[in-house]
Amino acid sequence: MNIPRRILLAPTFTIIVAVCSATAHASSFYVQRKVESRRLPIRSACFMPPAAQLTKLGMKGAEQMVKESDDWATALQLLVESHLNSDGVAINAAANPFSSGASDSEIQQVISQIQQKYGAISPLMDKKPGEIAKSAFTLGDQVAMLPCSVTSDVLVFVRAAGTAATESREAVSGLIGGPTSAATFIVTIADAKTGEILGLIRIRLVGDFLSSAEEAFGQGLDDNLADMNIGSARKNAKSRGH
Repeated sequence: MNIPRRILLAPTFTIIVAVCSATAHASSFYVQRKVESRRLPIRSACFMPPAAQLTKLGMKGAEQMVKESDDWATALQLLVESHLNSDGVAINAAANPFSSGASDSEIQQVISQIQQKYGAISPLMDKKPGEIAKSAFTLGDQVAMLPCSVTSDVLVFVRAAGTAATESREAVSGLIGGPTSAATFIVTIADAKTGEILGLIRIRLVGDFLSSAEEAFGQGLDDNLADMNIGSARKNAKSRGH
């Protein structure tokens, strides 16, 4: 079952095009206290299909990179899965029927509806992410219709958008200023039973973000998971001196 990854790239992924002197990384997280205090421990996560949008920026303008967008989305999802799994969080897939007896088409329909709801609230979360701590956003209890919700504590959404400048565009920007390569990477977690948004990580990067997802976003992801106290990330981060 292939679910389109480009249909839900909401305005929350506006890329701030920066000059070369800009800070390379900037990250932030927003989390509910019950997650941070471990009153709601996260031991298992169900991943929704990822979505990413890449735009190539050259001397003649911008061009959408369709295949590369899908490949990047997959790489980012694998990055998040591996980091959560290494922190002791079990990983499931939203498309997995488990023992529910649900058909692929039935599961796809539920996934599509949840994705649409996520796309609708994403601009609101982008505008007022601090409201996440006040339980202001929800996907609705429809999430419980996913077979994976029975065995998962949270749903995870991986979203990203990036502008990849060509070498000639980068060279010109380095000389006279102007747009360069930059990306925004967002991980959102929601309660798998109620749909309530529990937390969000947002990482913005200026520079090469396509060569290696781990090098580009791995450390920032670890640091934010640690600060949110998800999995064993806090202990792992402390051992690294974070």
